[in-house]
Amino acid sequence: MRQFALQFKCFLEKNKKTIFILALILIALRFVWLNAINWHSGEISNGLPGIKYWLDTNRYLFGAESILTGEGLEGRQFQFIGYILIIAFLKLLSLPDGAIIILQLLLAGFAAYALFDTVITISKSKIAGIFVVALFLCNPFIVRWHLYIATESIYTSMVILFFWRLVKMIKKPALKNYFLAAAVLIITMFIRPNGWILLPVFLGFLINTFSLNKYLKNSLIVISLFAFVFLMGAVGSFRNSIQITTPVQNLQDGITVWGHPELNLEMPLANDIEDKSWIGGLKYLVRHPVASVKLGAARAGYTLMHIRPHHSFAYKLRGLFWILPAYFLCLFSLKYLRRKPEILAGFVIIFAHLFVVAVSYAEHDSRFDIYVLPIFYVLAGVGLSNIIDRLMSKLKKRNRLN
Repeated sequence: MRQFALQFKCFLEKNKKTIFILALILIALRFVWLNAINWHSGEISNGLPGIKYWLDTNRYLFGAESILTGEGLEGRQFQFIGYILIIAFLKLLSLPDGAIIILQLLLAGFAAYALFDTVITISKSKIAGIFVVALFLCNPFIVRWHLYIATESIYTSMVILFFWRLVKMIKKPALKNYFLAAAVLIITMFIRPNGWILLPVFLGFLINTFSLNKYLKNSLIVISLFAFVFLMGAVGSFRNSIQITTPVQNLQDGITVWGHPELNLEMPLANDIEDKSWIGGLKYLVRHPVASVKLGAARAGYTLMHIRPHHSFAYKLRGLFWILPAYFLCLFSLKYLRRKPEILAGFVIIFAHLFVVAVSYAEHDSRFDIYVLPIFYVLAGVGLSNIIDRLMSKLKKRNRLN
């Protein structure tokens, strides 16, 4: 067995460039194939050919038309102003809706490079890097969204790019890296409202790069977090943006997955709390902390598992194939949690998005999961690198003993 392992290692060393190129070709072919069948038949999405139009698509297209005709945006269109402006710009150039899809596919390709570079920056392992790229580009549950005129594809790519630039900033605090991380953050925040949760993440790790006393750093991070919460609750536009999804009503109704009342949890009654603002939500949370935390955990769990009771066995099997191994490998990245703040940054980004789900609801199609699944993949890649390093170390030790 040891002899075979040594021979296999030598084979990899001699042919690593060829293997790397072949792996990239196979990944690219899989990515193209998935998008091709999705275009021709919609097999991995809505069952319809061509560009995918959805319930939320009209919000973005009508918003873009309103901007071009000089009319103002309305209601929830303000929450997605970044995406709407992108569509408006493409329409200003007289480009068809297909240009939006091409842009999303190109951005996904660039995000794949960012994932590879992020893993290399953290673990120095090309094997782990190509593994992560394969998980991202070959996962049909992620690829399906690239052909939709919706924020899912572009927001997922922007979260990846934000993490990439945040890691660069953490590893090398410099004006260029501060600027690039902040620029990507601003774009991400205006693609969809979930992006605002990345603001305190950025501020926390920005403060951590400064040469300050440990207690002063921690104090500034806590202050920035409270300032963010105050901003969300005090500024009218932000507060209305949060309350438009009726989080307090959803809390009292025990909604876990939107559109699936059979999955609702029974919550304690609080008829005397008539305030449906975030103040009312805090009152309910203080009065019923256990039930509220249980509800939030259920929402996060449904999001992470990516499957629903109505899914077929085959669907559940395919879905779990793309997430459970990654979650397992993530555990091996915990070894570096204290030594590598970029690992902590990945977990914080995941937790921040799950917090949004915990205080609102999980989606029936698990699309909230794809925003952070690539971050899980990076951590899984680091975990895989850790496993490979351990195996190589044991192999070398045995060779020395022999």
